[in-house]
Amino acid sequence: MENFTHNGTNLYRFDPEQGEPERFVLFSHATGIAALTYTNILQRWANEFRVSVFAYDARGHGENAAGIGDAYKNGLTQIPAALCEDLKHLFVSLKEKFPGVWSLAGHSLGGWLSLYAAGETDVDHLILLDMPLLAPSSAFLWAAACAFGQRGIHPLSRPARRRKRLFRSRRQAFATFKRNSFFRNWPDHHIEHYIDANFETLSDESLKLKHDPEWEADLYESQPAIHTTRFLKINSEKRKNVRVDLIAGSDSRICDPSAIRYFYQFFPRTRWLVVPQAGHMFPFENTQGLMCALGLAFPKSGSPTDEIELVAV
Repeated sequence: MENFTHNGTNLYRFDPEQGEPERFVLFSHATGIAALTYTNILQRWANEFRVSVFAYDARGHGENAAGIGDAYKNGLTQIPAALCEDLKHLFVSLKEKFPGVWSLAGHSLGGWLSLYAAGETDVDHLILLDMPLLAPSSAFLWAAACAFGQRGIHPLSRPARRRKRLFRSRRQAFATFKRNSFFRNWPDHHIEHYIDANFETLSDESLKLKHDPEWEADLYESQPAIHTTRFLKINSEKRKNVRVDLIAGSDSRICDPSAIRYFYQFFPRTRWLVVPQAGHMFPFENTQGLMCALGLAFPKSGSPTDEIELVAV
């Protein structure tokens, strides 16, 4: 992995360990999970599919030094738009520096950022990992709450605000996360990378969370429930032609199968892939399943796809 700065943004580049890359991917991480948490996943992605994967820390996360104040200037609901602008500028500049075939990819919130950035950039392939798509009943309830300006009701915002910010030692942090239900199915090496990416070690060997939990909570609160208006802002030809691989965990309650027909009306070249025995955090819980799904997104001879359920839309 190569770490470098490009136009003021700290970037991580994962190249195949053998051979030259055949294409490029820009990856956006999930809320509250900085880019280097995905280290093993992105390196394996690069190795198995001969791609260069670029990852970055979104503002307010990891090593990103950009302030979060500007993101609030147009109100809470416009925070995702500010992060999307960051991604668009980064993607355009990377394409100029590294000409070739590019895909945008992202996990959870990173999926939405990739989708909206694609509407205004020259890219024809998206890989969206468990991008939040609510069931219609939940979406309308959440939209009503947003319309009345309710705060603090998103199911993930309260746990985010209660997030522990300081640990006496790395050992304590690791033991705490091993007991946490969120990390229940994460292998140890992914938890270690989570600690490295999201905490800084202080002079007394204690660990301090790098991002502000209030910012993380506001990112959850700012996400819209119904995306029709935003979808319609994307050029109809772009929506019709962009190729989308939407990959979800079989047990996820964030990317709901009942919403896929709604999504398909706007993006007809969508392929819905389900990774078994995993939830919203399936890239960490079933990395092999993710690689099987990526074998369809980046086909090569002999790619194992038998573990992936392809759901017709």
